Amino acid sequence: MSKRQGQRWSSSPKIRWRRLLIAFTSLAVAAFSLVVISTGSNEKPHISLLPLPSTTHETFHIAEDSVPTTTTLSQADRLQAVIDLNNLSSQGFLTLSAAGPIVFFPDETRTWLRLDGITPRFNEEVIKSSLDRAYGDIYVEGTDVWLDASEEGLLEVVEGQPDRICCSQDDINLITGALSEGKSHVTIGLSPINRDRDKEWIDSTGATHLIGEFTTYYPSGRPRVTNIHRIAELTRGVVLEPDQVLSLNEHVGERTLENGFVADGAIVHGVLVQAVGGGISQFATTLFNAAFFAGLDFEEYKSHSIYFQRYPYGREATISWGWPDLEFTNVTPYPVVIWTSVTPDSVTVQFYSQPWVIGEQTGQTTRQVGEECTAVSTERSRTWLDTGETTIDYFQAQYRPEGLNCDGTLSDPSACLVDEESEEPIELDPRCPNYVPPTTTPPATTPTEAN
Repeated sequence: MSKRQGQRWSSSPKIRWRRLLIAFTSLAVAAFSLVVISTGSNEKPHISLLPLPSTTHETFHIAEDSVPTTTTLSQADRLQAVIDLNNLSSQGFLTLSAAGPIVFFPDETRTWLRLDGITPRFNEEVIKSSLDRAYGDIYVEGTDVWLDASEEGLLEVVEGQPDRICCSQDDINLITGALSEGKSHVTIGLSPINRDRDKEWIDSTGATHLIGEFTTYYPSGRPRVTNIHRIAELTRGVVLEPDQVLSLNEHVGERTLENGFVADGAIVHGVLVQAVGGGISQFATTLFNAAFFAGLDFEEYKSHSIYFQRYPYGREATISWGWPDLEFTNVTPYPVVIWTSVTPDSVTVQFYSQPWVIGEQTGQTTRQVGEECTAVSTERSRTWLDTGETTIDYFQAQYRPEGLNCDGTLSDPSACLVDEESEEPIELDPRCPNYVPPTTTPPATTPTEAN
């Protein structure tokens, strides 16, 4: 067999082109893989710290001028957006308001946020739900308007504050705005609710002038002060329409502990005793005098049976549940607003309306009744501004010493009760109406014998 010594073997041209094709294909595959890796997939990465957006919620806040983009986002961009969003909620969120501070922890704050691509969005429904849970039982009480009068008697109104509850869209906007700026707290204003007695209310009455006013005073700190303040509160803001009658008993209701009243001195059968609601007759007297000077008509009133120097002599009124009552009528063609105010040692009642009639005391007389009582008649003159006419009416009061009737007998029936079954003799006070003087037997005489 012959050998080819010193000869170099070489490949055929077909084999050489096949190898080149394989090498080119490998390079192309490698280049395509690099492109895919750098571009990233269309699937969002799963990050456990961020709730994935739900397909059931479509109410997220998106700016109106946002324009959809077809730019392909890299995996690195998406990951950085998630990290930024988690950092935004990592401190939680603090809301400050008139109700005090409330903290939302990071886990809850994260539920307020989601990503749209790499853009943060806010789920306002979730934010509102969080606020409703946190503030659901919170109610910030406002204040009514406050009425006063100038030296010229013109009505002056001090604006009140509305009640507030959570939460309005404005509060949600404040939260989303703060989060957008990277802040972890904001002060929210809560949602205002107008009170019944606001500026529109007093304007609707047409009241412009002070038409009647009176103030009485008392020592501060006593239980009766609680009762005076309570009945003043219940009467403040009453609007008396033309020809309408106000019954103080009917308006306030029975004075009970449940209704905010306490026990203090009251007059029963001409004797001072303890009773729930004791002291409210001072308010009745103050209200009586304000209506007196406002020129209103009185349907029912009764003076105290015992005179107290803190009241105008002969020009005052008492009240008790059932009877006696204090009733008066608005005789003007305009609504009358009754406004009350208190201090630790005084109570004031003011009537606001349109000027129509002026009342003033123009006389007073007294006379003796029985052995112990004094009757007082007070004259009132009323000037009617539309005609200039003046009319006269009179108010009656009768006073007695504590514990006595006008004839000098005891006024308290319990002081003159007789136990008819008692075996022991009972000595009644001679001033009892049922007192019977003991009978006396003349001493026996010894017959004289004749001498």
